[in-house]
Amino acid sequence: MTITEYIAALRLAIRVLPPDEIDQAVGYYDEHLHDAADPAVAMAALGTPKEVASSILSNYVGKTSSKPTFSVLWAVVLGVLAAPVAAPVAIGAFAVAFALLIGLVAVIFALLSSGAAIAIAGVGVLVTGMAAVWQDPSSGLTMAGSGLLMAGVGLIWTFGIIKLAQLGIAGLARLVAKLARKQS
Repeated sequence: MTITEYIAALRLAIRVLPPDEIDQAVGYYDEHLHDAADPAVAMAALGTPKEVASSILSNYVGKTSSKPTFSVLWAVVLGVLAAPVAAPVAIGAFAVAFALLIGLVAVIFALLSSGAAIAIAGVGVLVTGMAAVWQDPSSGLTMAGSGLLMAGVGLIWTFGIIKLAQLGIAGLARLVAKLARKQS
């Protein structure tokens, strides 16, 4: 086996390593074999490329499990330094979202209350108009018609707001589900 074949077999056997580690290991053994007085004797002393690869891989696993890399340490430092900023920002964002939700519920409740109030007032005007028919028929019938109109508008208003609220809640649920899918 030539030095080139030996190095090629070694490179193939350690291909699971990062490229810079492969280049470093292959460079070391290539230089060692080229500097040897008799490359065949040096290859025999080293062992097969698979045996050398096994040694390289076991040393690499031991090296990576015992010492964290610089990027891991940097991420930990940034995480610790960002915590005093990130926590209040997250709490503030949650508070704003919660306030918007409470405001939306309050608006919906106010619109429902106004629709119900118009319907109830319409029934009251209808009853008053029916009672007034005996004293002044034209005024009583006008009041009764106005009461019917008010009650109808109030009911339509109330059921319309209920339907809009249902559609809004369904849309909000779809939005939250979409955002949850996007995050995962």
